Amino acid sequence: MSKLLVTLNDRHNMMYSEVGYDVKQSDTFYHEFPRFEGDLDSLKMNLEIKTVKDVEGIYTRDGFSIGIYASEENLTLVNLSGGKKVWQKGEIIGLFLNYESGRYLAAIGQFHDKKLVNFPLEISNGHISKIQLSKSNAGPDRSSVVDTETFLYSKSGDITYLRIGSFSGYNPVLKNAENFYKSLEEKPLTKDLILDLRDNGGGGDRNSNILYKYLRKNYKNAKLYVLINGNTVSNAEQFALRLQKFKNVTLLGSKTSGTIAYELGKTYDFPCYNYKGFFTFKGDKKYLEYESVGVQPDIILDNSEDWIMHTKEYIAKSK
Repeated sequence: MSKLLVTLNDRHNMMYSEVGYDVKQSDTFYHEFPRFEGDLDSLKMNLEIKTVKDVEGIYTRDGFSIGIYASEENLTLVNLSGGKKVWQKGEIIGLFLNYESGRYLAAIGQFHDKKLVNFPLEISNGHISKIQLSKSNAGPDRSSVVDTETFLYSKSGDITYLRIGSFSGYNPVLKNAENFYKSLEEKPLTKDLILDLRDNGGGGDRNSNILYKYLRKNYKNAKLYVLINGNTVSNAEQFALRLQKFKNVTLLGSKTSGTIAYELGKTYDFPCYNYKGFFTFKGDKKYLEYESVGVQPDIILDNSEDWIMHTKEYIAKSK
């Protein structure tokens, strides 16, 4: 099914399982995954010599050591060591199915419970930020947000910084967003604004429209610098494009997820064991050219750099 999904130009669609690994369960359907059939030590030796630029290699997180190797047009993930008693050495964790744009649809078991999931991701300079996997020889990944606050305001000189981590249209996020946007009315305006939309998983217009109206009222003629990355998704991608109607807007970072043109609909039960599908029900034609491709930044930032510091330096050089 995942191989069918990857042929569609619609990255919102997904499948998942409701049941995962539980040592207390008598049902062991998810206890055993397929195993790597070759020589695991030879595979490890071959992957150890891969460079940071290669998508193949050995990636680690939380005691896991995961080998990723090419198989036909896709990538296969195998557990080399670790797994916290959930995954066995040599088990196939899943596949990264290749989109035409060079991005991937993950079809894997979750690391902590083996529940089968789908989601889009990208691999960049030895990092898979979506699932916190990195190669040991890769530098730090600074493309994602360090601060855990969903909404954040700060001011430094003539630069305002706004972190908007979600456009969810449901409480409690929506209520928190409304309170945050209202608090901005009391803040001093500045000539430059950094709007950080990294890792914003999207949501709906009933949230983002409030921010859009505030920016149009107070910052339409200011200089806006919008940070985006591969985890800027859906309504957040649309928002970045809407801001281009303003006078002076610069997008910085890396291209967005490309999960932009459709809206999620309802959950469907499959006749096979404990599988569900979550599929879209309508789309917006004006965003179709960005679906599966993403919104490209005006200024590409290296994920080894501090993106906020780099943006401030860019602002200083632009004056």
